[in-house]
Order: sequence, then C-alpha cells, then structure tokens
Amino acid sequence: MTATTHREIERKYELPEGAGTRVDWGLLEGLGVAAEPVEHRMEAVYYDTEDMALGRRLVALRRRRGGADDGWHVKHHEPSGRHELQVPLLRSPERMPAAVRGLLAGLTGGRPLVPIATLRTVRRVLVLRGPEGTDLAEVAADDVEAVDERTGTVRTWAEWEVELLDGTLPEQRQEEVFAAVEAVLRAAGGRPSASRAKIARALGAEDPEEGTAVDDDGAAVAAAAADGGGRPQQGSGTEGKGTKDKKDKGKDKGKDKGRGEKGEKSRGGKKRSIRPESSGTTGDGTDSGAKHSSTQAGGKDKPGAERVRTGAADAGSAPANGAGPGTGEELLRTLLGELAERLVLWDFKARLAVPDAVHQMRIGSRSLRSVLRAAAPLLEGTAGDELALRLRELARALSAARDAEVTAELLPARAAELGGGVPAAGVASLRRTAQEQAEKATAGVRRRLGGREHLQLLADVQAFAAAPPVTDAARALPARDAADRMLVRSLHRVERVARRALEEEVAGAAGQGAGPDVGGATGAPSAGQDSGRSTGAGPASGTDAGADAELRWHLGHLHSVRKAVKRVRYVEAALRDAGVRPHKAVRRAAADAHEYQDALGRIMDAVVLEQWLARTARSLRTARQDRYAVGLLHGAELVRLRTGADGGRELLEVLLAQLEEDLG
Repeated sequence: MTATTHREIERKYELPEGAGTRVDWGLLEGLGVAAEPVEHRMEAVYYDTEDMALGRRLVALRRRRGGADDGWHVKHHEPSGRHELQVPLLRSPERMPAAVRGLLAGLTGGRPLVPIATLRTVRRVLVLRGPEGTDLAEVAADDVEAVDERTGTVRTWAEWEVELLDGTLPEQRQEEVFAAVEAVLRAAGGRPSASRAKIARALGAEDPEEGTAVDDDGAAVAAAAADGGGRPQQGSGTEGKGTKDKKDKGKDKGKDKGRGEKGEKSRGGKKRSIRPESSGTTGDGTDSGAKHSSTQAGGKDKPGAERVRTGAADAGSAPANGAGPGTGEELLRTLLGELAERLVLWDFKARLAVPDAVHQMRIGSRSLRSVLRAAAPLLEGTAGDELALRLRELARALSAARDAEVTAELLPARAAELGGGVPAAGVASLRRTAQEQAEKATAGVRRRLGGREHLQLLADVQAFAAAPPVTDAARALPARDAADRMLVRSLHRVERVARRALEEEVAGAAGQGAGPDVGGATGAPSAGQDSGRSTGAGPASGTDAGADAELRWHLGHLHSVRKAVKRVRYVEAALRDAGVRPHKAVRRAAADAHEYQDALGRIMDAVVLEQWLARTARSLRTARQDRYAVGLLHGAELVRLRTGADGGRELLEVLLAQLEEDLG
C-alpha cells in the first residue's frame, strides 16, 4: 500500500438559506464557468474505536459511496501535509478490507472499529476556467445531513467549498482566483466559514473563532476526541442550516498544533585543544556526505543523522496540557507514554509508506530503549529490561532499510569529492541499485509489522508505559532529580565504554567475551568476525587480511562509544520533550558528549558505504560487469576509514578526559 500525499488548497463559505439561487457567476472577474454544475449524492461513514484511538492521533477513517472517489479512505494529518490512502470497496461495501484493518492495527490495538458519524451530502460542482482555457478551481455547493452515531444527534447545514485544481499556481494567482470567487459569494450574502471539516461539525467539535480552515478530517476528529465529542444533552434537536453547535467554544483551539522541533545545539561545552571535527573522516576534517545535525520540522536528514524528533507535532500528537511532571513517577509516566505513542505513530506511518517513517521508527525504538536503560534503577522487576531487548531486535530489523538509504544519499557526494574521476553513469547505476535495495528492505519491514509478534510488542509497550512499575524511591524523588539520575547514568555508560575501548587499544587485545560490534547497527561485518577476537589475541597483523581485521577492530571500539553517546542524546531529548531540565552541570556534560557524535557518526557512515561497495564489487565480479566506478569509490572509502580510525583513539582520549572532568 502506498499513500498519496497532497495539500488541498481550498476555502469554505457559508450562505444564508436560499441564497444559493442568487449567486451570479456572471460577476466573476477573469474567470468563466466551464460547464453546467454536476450533482453528486454521497454518503460517508466515519469509523473509530470507542475511545477515539484514531481521532486522538489525527487519523480519520471513512467509507464513502457516491461521487468520484468511492472507497475506504484513511487520512493522516501532520505538518508536512495530509497523507491519504484509498482502498476500493469490496463486493459487500460495508465490509472493511483487510488492508485497512492491517494498516490501523497498531493504532487500534485490536479494538473494534465502529461507526461514529454518518454524513449524507448533496453536492453540486462547478468548474471555473481561466482566460487561457485551463481549469483553475472547483466550486462545490454542499447540503449536508450528519448523524452523530454515538448520541443520535442530527445536524444539517449548507456550505460552499472553493478548491484550486492546480496546486502549482503562483501564490499571487491563487489569491486572485480566491478573491474573484469570494466577491461573487459575498455579493449573494455569503461569508467565510468557521468550520474546520464536516466531521468536526458532525461530532459537535467546532471552534467558531478559528477562522477559515481547510477540510482536515484527521485534525477534526482529533478535536472531537479531545473534546469528548461535544456531546449535547439528551433530547437535542436538529440544527438549522447554516448554524453551528457552540457549546464547546474555544475548548479545542490550538490542540492540533504541536511543539516545534528544537535543534540539537551543544550547550555549555568548553573549548578544547582538539575538536571532534579534526578527527573526522577526511584529511581536512570535513565531510560533504553527512552533517549530523537536527533539521527544522519538515526537513530531510543528511545521511546517517540520527535525528531525534523533538516535539509532539513530529509524531502527529498534540502536546500534553498542564504543568510538567513533579515527581520521578510522573516523569517516567510522561517519558514512557510520549515515546510509546511516538513509536505507535511511526509504526502507522511506516505501514502508510510515509517517507522517512522506517528511519524514524528505528529512532523511536532506540529512544524508548535508551530511556528504559537509563531508568532501570527507578523501575521494579525485569519487565523493563525484557522490553528493552525486544526493542533492540526491532531496531536491528529496521536497520537494513536505513543503511541502503544512507548509501544512496552518500554516493553522489563521494563521487564529487573525486573530482569527476568516477563516471557519472556508473554512479547513477550504483545509486539506483542502493535505492532498489532500500525499497526492497522497506517492503520487508512492512511485512514484519503485520506479524503478531510485532503487534504484541506495541501492545506491551503501551501497557508498560501506562502503568510503569516504579520504585518507592522514584515516587518520592523530585522529577528534576530523577532526570539527573537518568542522564548521569547514560553519561557514565559512555565513560565506561570509552575507558574500556582505550584500555583494549593500549593493550592491543580485544578482550574476552562480547566486545565492540561495528555491524550491530550498521549492517557491516562485526569486529569479532573480522578480527578473530574470540581467541583473545587481539587484532591480527602482518597480512592484507590481518590489516583489514585490525581496522575493523579499531572501528568496533568507535562504534560502541558512538552508540553510548547516542543514548545520552535520546535520553536528553526525551527529558526535554517532557518539560524537565536536568541541572546545569549534568546538561553541560551531556552537551560535551554530543560534540563527539558527529565525528563518530561520519566514521560509521563510511563503514556502511565501504561495506556496501565491497559487496557490490563482489557481485559485479561474479556477473562479469564493469567494476571501475565501484573500485574507485571503494578505494577512497577505505582511505576515509583508515583516516577516521587513526584519529579515533585520540578522539576517545579527549572525550574520556572531558567526561571525567564533567562528572568528577
């Protein structure tokens, strides 16, 4: 299933009863009527769970019959636009297709979907044409009868919608079209409508002061869910045309506006003689392939940037009302609740094939796991640890798709760095291969999401978040002190991992048991596989294979430290979203650790790309195809890796010294 993403550009108007017959389209300036109006009779039935699980997440499900788009429609609203998926009606129109149920399974948690509103609309459509003969806008005059299926309340009204047919029109031309139509409607007594969407009106969740708004079903159902549906008293009668239910005035204003995304700037970091950037993956300390930084809402991450979506708007949910958490227990409920909700929403978006959803779902699973690990001393029993292990497996299952995306994004920049020495056709072919692999891996992810094991994980995450088994100490602890403990615990892990890596580097031995694994999250072969570390003899040397194994061993240490640093970032971002700031000294230590993530991330991006190029070279050799382009790129990537590994030990020394100073 693939969702279509579009932005409807439209305005709504209301006319007094009977005024429609007085509309004189001959008054239009610069536009003409293309043909006689076409009449449609439509019925739309909206569905949700009894507790409005879809509406609370800005998702709307409807079954429409009549008009030009019969079928089941799933709509989701978010800052980047409205995503919509349509599924045809079955032979029995009332029967919900399995594809629709599967798409919504993570949101509903297995709860039944029932009708919440039925809208019957008589629509008369006019097409308006410009002087050049192009159809520019559509005017729909709607007479609506709506039934709130939860209460039996009937509401009727009339409204007019003006929608542009060409969303690429320059903004000035758009305004000219709207102004011309509005002048005609105002001349007949019309005025801009305050209605957000028909479903909002049907459920009694309107804000008359909101002003002219687009027909956004997902946001409207969310408002109804937040308002409890605006349920009238028993015995409410039918409302007259053009009237509005005003009893909930102002309650839901702004509820569909999330917090904006915050940048990940380092705060309170100290000047050092050695900056992390100087230990990057190129000779001059720059890397044109990936800059690891947060982006503004709606932006696209650079390759490898593990962007943390900070703000409920990014996950499609509204921020919590009221004051922030006051105790450790309240903090944990808030943290786990928000992260569980975010995971469920990205699961839905991945099913809907929203761009970047698989990547963000992986970040969501890692963020939740990081918080569970950081909060372990504040939680009773082993349920949190078990959940963290299952989340780790989920993140690993999502990694292949992301690695292929990183590769496709990095290839053009890497080729450009070689000054045109790599044939453009070869680069294009390699990039197409990576993109095809990413699409295949993403399809595999979506198949996994439909399995019982995954749905059970989502249910268990939500259940745990709703009632986390907190300790008595957590209940008595102020929220800010609990935040300090969680962030300090994550920072101490970075300190331990960095110290162990340096000790092994100095000793020249990888140590016994499980060690650093550069392939755990990147898809590259593990350090243990490459180095023969299980013997406890350290990296091999003296041969080409041994030199490669030694390189992998060094990179494994850097990868382990990078994972620990990212945990700090995830925990800090979750605390910030929950409205709790740790004390200044702890925030400073976290900011100092963050400064090293970019340099480490650039090295790990190079690992992903180098391993992909090596595999591709082998496949091309087997197929007896030209390997010139891949050979050039692979050689350059190996140089990049060796440069990063050579500077890695010094980078870890500076990081460890800074953390020891910060943490005492």
